[in-house]
Amino acid sequence: MSKEIQEVLGYCEENFEKGNLELALRCAVSVSMSNPNAPEPYAHVTAYRILLTAANNRTATREPDYYAVLGIKRGSSSKTVAKSIERRRTEITELFNNGQIGDFKAVFGVCDLLKRGIAELKNDDRRRAYDLRSGFSLVD
Repeated sequence: MSKEIQEVLGYCEENFEKGNLELALRCAVSVSMSNPNAPEPYAHVTAYRILLTAANNRTATREPDYYAVLGIKRGSSSKTVAKSIERRRTEITELFNNGQIGDFKAVFGVCDLLKRGIAELKNDDRRRAYDLRSGFSLVD
């Protein structure tokens, strides 16, 4: 990763750490558009988008809506959920392993968020408990 890209992504990360996800995302998008062949800015765009989705989609218990985070439709069959989880995990793994992403908290935060979401939704019993706890079964 070039020093210039690393510096600008550092500025994006500073905004993330201050709690300004929108500005961090706009910053990463501009770096990504200016450097279309560099995978690092795109990884940061993806990380900030996922974190912004989690921040804007909360359950009744204020947990992240893991369905929104993982891009899964509520009420999907177990087989569909498993396929969606595996597809999302593969996409994220490829993206974050595609070059040096640096030591940025946002990227590690996304990995932790996805692990928790996968743990909640992959197992049928845990998913039912999550749905009940989150109020989804009452709404759907």
